[in-house]
Amino acid sequence: MIALLREARRSTVGVFRMAAFRDDWRTYFDFSAEGVGRSFAGLILALPAFIFTVHAIGYFVADNPNLVPSDTRMTALEAALTWARYWLVFPLVAAGICLAAGMTKKYAAWLVTQNWTVFVLVHIQALIFALYPAGLADPASLGQLTQVYIMARALAFWRVAAGALEAPAGLSAAFAGIIFLVDWTVRAAT
Repeated sequence: MIALLREARRSTVGVFRMAAFRDDWRTYFDFSAEGVGRSFAGLILALPAFIFTVHAIGYFVADNPNLVPSDTRMTALEAALTWARYWLVFPLVAAGICLAAGMTKKYAAWLVTQNWTVFVLVHIQALIFALYPAGLADPASLGQLTQVYIMARALAFWRVAAGALEAPAGLSAAFAGIIFLVDWTVRAAT
């Protein structure tokens, strides 16, 4: 478990170095078959932050009945489906993209980098939603932060595709856009 936490810390540094366009960001990730498997451990390590976010959203909804419809609150099933979507949509869609684009050798790098990026994004989302119950954000500022987060997430997906696939900016933006659209479609369907 300690080794896994060490890898999560190292990969988190890699995510931020990648986002800052540092040349050495790849050295913070393990793209081997074992590294791919361990990158899915982020699913377990980020679960407490996700559960906190679900409860913080529920708190916000209950505290603001005039601003947010009560059906915005997540049920346990909706939360489980959302969590599964976070970790299952990308590997499947990215595999299809890599097969279609002839980039199968880059799939592991894309998967590992994306998994650890999702790990980081789940924690950032938890921090944003922690501001309201802590009394540090009102509903308007929480809404603005959420919109900034959504845009930052889209940019992070693009940066992951560009870096991991070593593809031109336009192509990697298209690949990230495909994944983003599939994710939103699955979200709307569940």
